[in-house]
Amino acid sequence: MENRMNHLQRCTQRWCNGYLLMEKGRCLIEDEEGEIMLPESLQSSMVLILENDGWTKGELLGTMLLLENGGLVEVKGGEKIQFTETLAKGWLDLLMSIPEHVFYQVIDDVEQLGFSVYDCVFSSFHPSQRVSFFQFSVDAQSLALQVDHDIANGQICFEWTTSGGHRSVSQFHAI
Repeated sequence: MENRMNHLQRCTQRWCNGYLLMEKGRCLIEDEEGEIMLPESLQSSMVLILENDGWTKGELLGTMLLLENGGLVEVKGGEKIQFTETLAKGWLDLLMSIPEHVFYQVIDDVEQLGFSVYDCVFSSFHPSQRVSFFQFSVDAQSLALQVDHDIANGQICFEWTTSGGHRSVSQFHAI
């Protein structure tokens, strides 16, 4: 599982803009759409903070930022940050549940179709159901993925369809 998470972190990631907030002594993050989240909900505590018209890499540790240059900054609230997009939970659950050889092929398929694994905007994955659905979006392009888990035959089928009309199907042994 650790190898998979490391591989996902090396994939093309989408950066999000946001602000740090302080509320009752607790650090929170507000994203571009006004959604408030806990720093623990990020997949990585590494962020970029805007300082003197430039971005500085740092690690968010509670109410402090440990900067790449070794400096320590107390979060006051209002600091502009960038953070990496997190993977949709259902999408991540699927990626962690499939055999390793399938995992790497699926990541490659997403990228070959011009998307990042971080572009998943909708996921419907329930391990007990036979079919799962995922939607990816970037700019004006979209990608739909239907995954059919045929447990009885030990097969898993991925059907990819892009908004540009490209369709492909991949079938794997799920064992």
